[in-house]
Amino acid sequence: MPDRNVKAIVIMNPTAGRRRMGRVARFVGLLQQAGLQVRIVPTRYRGHATTLARMAVQERACTHIVAAGGDGTVAEVAEGMAGSDIILGILPVGTANVLARELCVPFDDASNARNISGGAYTIIWPGRLHSSEGECLFVQMVGVGFDAHVVHVVSIRLKKAIGRAAYVLATLGSLWKYTFPAMTVSVDGVSHTAASVIVSKGALYAGKYVLTPRSMQESRQFSVVLFGAAGIGSSLRYAIALLRGNLSRQKDVTILTAQTVEISTPRNMPVQSDGDARGLTPIRIDIPGRALRIAL
Repeated sequence: MPDRNVKAIVIMNPTAGRRRMGRVARFVGLLQQAGLQVRIVPTRYRGHATTLARMAVQERACTHIVAAGGDGTVAEVAEGMAGSDIILGILPVGTANVLARELCVPFDDASNARNISGGAYTIIWPGRLHSSEGECLFVQMVGVGFDAHVVHVVSIRLKKAIGRAAYVLATLGSLWKYTFPAMTVSVDGVSHTAASVIVSKGALYAGKYVLTPRSMQESRQFSVVLFGAAGIGSSLRYAIALLRGNLSRQKDVTILTAQTVEISTPRNMPVQSDGDARGLTPIRIDIPGRALRIAL
């Protein structure tokens, strides 16, 4: 039988390292000081956070579920609780924490704990990805092409050791290996050709960098960013434009608004969502009828 006194469940990855484990423990203390009764539930394998969140929803064991991790962890928890009346809290201890930045979730843990205990929330609409690995929700973005290739090849051990710098190293190494095949992208039924594609619910990418002019988190739509040029030079130009905040002004970057995206050719291109490898093309992306309540 579930413990009916538990009001918040913190789902966390126990392999995140001592520093992050210590931060999670301190955050639990802050939640308790704010008046919440808290239970920590560790994950044991990829996808386990979804199972744990789904069980909590079915048992009606809490008012809040806190995802202690990055965007991938948040997406797994969201998969299990989207559509319920439970509020999702975010403790941003991941590599990029893009959704937390997007929604202005406090990175100050005391402020974050007070917000969660206060019960206030906003509603967002996640996206849904269908790929060779099956179906999953995403809370921030899906990438197909070069950025997905980087996610597929980045060293997990190096990522834990040096954080975002691991992606920089993987990107530099991939520039000389990736072949940049052209893909056909159907955006709400209209075909386009692109070298890479990012389908985004938010405005930010890889942390604080502006990908699109506006966020779609509160809308049942997403932005589709089509990169028209291929090759090392174009990829470096796009990266510099992203860092400078003017990616949307590049002449060969097209940003559309859509409800469905499909990529059927070429097959077997790498796909990533919320910073995790998610199989290969063909894919379909749409908006499910399940909203999320995010603590703010």
